Amino acid sequence: MYIFYNGPAANSFTSARYSFYSVGSTPTVKIDGLATSYSPSNYAAAINTRLAVPAYIDFDIESIGNASGGMAYIGVTAEQAPASSGQIKVWSVILEDHETATSAWGGYNGDEMMWIPVAYPLGTQGEILNFTGPYPQTIDVSGSYTLNPATHPIDNLNVATYVQYTSGTREVLNANFMDLPDSSTGVYGSEAAASPAAVLNVDPNPSFGHFSINCLLPAEETGTVQVFNIAGRVVQSFPADGTANTFIEESGVYFVRLTTSSGEIIKRQLAIIR
Repeated sequence: MYIFYNGPAANSFTSARYSFYSVGSTPTVKIDGLATSYSPSNYAAAINTRLAVPAYIDFDIESIGNASGGMAYIGVTAEQAPASSGQIKVWSVILEDHETATSAWGGYNGDEMMWIPVAYPLGTQGEILNFTGPYPQTIDVSGSYTLNPATHPIDNLNVATYVQYTSGTREVLNANFMDLPDSSTGVYGSEAAASPAAVLNVDPNPSFGHFSINCLLPAEETGTVQVFNIAGRVVQSFPADGTANTFIEESGVYFVRLTTSSGEIIKRQLAIIR
């Protein structure tokens, strides 16, 4: 994220992020809270390192509104206890793309500007997430936002949502980037539920290793079932087609996730005991 403290890109959100990171100059580049020198190869190395770390935070994001604003509803699920006891927050920011810079941007005059923050449903300070278990645990937050259709065309808007520690390296635990629909009204989301909804059952649970996964899908939909271990690694994956009888040898906590072709996601926790 580029954080500008002044100029046309600056606003209350960028000012809050500038203070959050305690940066001394702009633009300052940080990945997972660690300063990174301005180099594509350094960016790639830092991002690849992060991609190798399993994520245990997931999102459900929906908004109801129109071109003038609306309400954002965000569910944040922790599949396991956070690795650190530090405070965790969730932020959400609506970003505008494809704005052509004017002379007010100085040397950027005439360039196409991307990812300019224009609205913040959870405010500039974000919302605190107090995960206490049992896991998986979901915390729901919401907030309103206002847009100006004359200056913020809805077909140029995206939403970035991220969960982050507020101290130390301020590590980002997971993030979601989605497009606001090219429509002036409607309900939209990252995991919009199908109608009728799909069904996912796991039995028996707890299990001694042998168990069945049963999926029911709406007509003409397909899906995929994935079984994750607590480290976030996929240990089984197969099409969602009726009932699958399967076996896991190693004891522990696992997570079964059904993803349908319409974008619906259903999760179940599974315990294997010996």
